[in-house]
Amino acid sequence: MINPQPPHPRRKLNRRSFLRGAAGVSVALPFLEGLPGRSAWAADEQPTFSLFMCAAGGVVPEKFFPNAHGPLTTEGLTSAGKATSQLARHAARLLFVSGIDYPPSLADVHREGLVMSLTGRAAYSDSEHGDCGQPTPCLLAGGRSADWEVCARAAEPGAEPLVLYYGQRGFTSELLSWSAPATRAPAILNPYDVYRRLIGLLDADGQATPEGSDASELLLTSRKSVHDIVREELRALMKHPRLSSADHERLQQHFDSIRDAEVSFGGMGNEAAERCAAEGLDVTRLQALQNFAWDSRRTEEIIQLHLSLVALAFACNYTRSASLQWGDAYDHSRYAVPSNARDWNLTEISHRLQSDSATGDDPLAAQAHAEIDAVRMNTLAAGLDHFEARGLGDRCVVMWTNQYTNGPYHSPKDVPHIVWGSPGGYLKQGAYVGAESSGNNRLLNAVLTAALHGTGQTVEDFGEGIGGPLEVALA
Repeated sequence: MINPQPPHPRRKLNRRSFLRGAAGVSVALPFLEGLPGRSAWAADEQPTFSLFMCAAGGVVPEKFFPNAHGPLTTEGLTSAGKATSQLARHAARLLFVSGIDYPPSLADVHREGLVMSLTGRAAYSDSEHGDCGQPTPCLLAGGRSADWEVCARAAEPGAEPLVLYYGQRGFTSELLSWSAPATRAPAILNPYDVYRRLIGLLDADGQATPEGSDASELLLTSRKSVHDIVREELRALMKHPRLSSADHERLQQHFDSIRDAEVSFGGMGNEAAERCAAEGLDVTRLQALQNFAWDSRRTEEIIQLHLSLVALAFACNYTRSASLQWGDAYDHSRYAVPSNARDWNLTEISHRLQSDSATGDDPLAAQAHAEIDAVRMNTLAAGLDHFEARGLGDRCVVMWTNQYTNGPYHSPKDVPHIVWGSPGGYLKQGAYVGAESSGNNRLLNAVLTAALHGTGQTVEDFGEGIGGPLEVALA
């Protein structure tokens, strides 16, 4: 069950926690111990945050986790020679969990795995209401997903998680986040749209703010960084006598990260950068931005950018939770790894055969899959660097999993789970544990309780099946 707490007052946006520049450009500030009145949260507030991710394609189990359960250390994980060795620098905050099972699958674990991964409930097919314009019946969730559960219990009424995705936006897209049973949440595909929300150019519904068009034009025509536009107010703030040395470091790192993000957007190519910045100025450019959808060879680049922006959003207390769907149910991302000279897409590699339905036993595809696992763990490690740099390790929990366990067999049993962070010290860290065929709802109970540490709530009956938290995951 969920232990009830007294209703918390609606949290009003602290407008002084933003630096504001010309044309309505604004940038949220991190927590400043010397100036709590200008911080993203009050000095006596201890917000906690959570990010839930699910990737596509399964893994190569024998080459993914270490060979045995036990402590995780930087040295030990590095020498293990596994895909997760890429995470070695984060070993002290990591919890690896094997033996987690999804609810029984109906027929298509490709889609169902995404639906079940954050709901802890079986998906169901809704043939009664047509095919949703898809070649297969609608696939719906039996309950809301963990990201929405956090916001429902930890944030102000009406608050929503940041729902992110990178994929083709086909019939198998956006299956991870559910605001209620059978109610799929739309996701943000383009990381530039996340960025614009964080600097005040878009509202929570993705629409331009009243001053957003002017701000977009200013950013485009001046070729300035947001950092440049709010520079004068930033300089004044940095000179405030009550700022501590730690506050100075937080501010510097905060704005360095924003500039890094802007550089990354520029790295998408001039055309993409101009599309993003020209929102609202020109119909042609607006349409080009809408057509920014997917590049099969840039999945990891965009995912890493999404991760950096989630870390920024949490540091600014923009939202208490987020989710990220890392590819499509039938994912056609292409990876330039040594064993993929044939240029197969991820689903073909996962199937060990060039097919979206049939499976084979191609050994070169199996090797390519293991190499891709390492690439994706490197992306996750780079994303966690942003969370670590923002001091979120003690107030944030990040969970990564996959739509199914392995390549050609697509088993919903023993699906790998990785957890980083432990608000309140609730979860084990620096450990690899076995769950012995426990339902994923029990791990979600534990992760949700950690995510809600700031509220004092505990979660014991999220999802379906045997309730309670997964004891082996608890500190």
